Amino acid sequence: MKNIITDLENIFIDTLQDVNNQKHQLEKLENEKHDLLIEISIGIIETLDSFDKINEWLVEKELDKNIDSIRTQKRYLNIQNRLFNLLLKYGIKKMEFDNNIDKFGWSEPVETIVDNLRQDNEIVSIVRNGYYRANEVIRPAQVIIIKN
Repeated sequence: MKNIITDLENIFIDTLQDVNNQKHQLEKLENEKHDLLIEISIGIIETLDSFDKINEWLVEKELDKNIDSIRTQKRYLNIQNRLFNLLLKYGIKKMEFDNNIDKFGWSEPVETIVDNLRQDNEIVSIVRNGYYRANEVIRPAQVIIIKN
């Protein structure tokens, strides 16, 4: 009888160890999946930035009025919207700042301006859009803010 109890204890211990190992393996796979999602998302975000730069360049060079240019811009806008929707599918959103006030940890100030008529941490301009997923910052926004 004692041998049966010992055998059952060993089986129980082995089973618990297997469950624990599988739990750790699952956590590792979930972390790898998360890291891949972030890596792919950053690639998509950088592509969206490229579209913005192209549009800015077209406007700067006054090439945005040509009919062929307008058609091309519409095609780019369609692709841009598809990429935004792909990010949204996985819960990744562009950052928005309530009342133009910087949120701690959501941005990287690239420049500060003194203006006593405005409040500290007010965003003057967003240089590069930031993105987040739930409470996780995927890429911080680069902003110009007020510092008095």
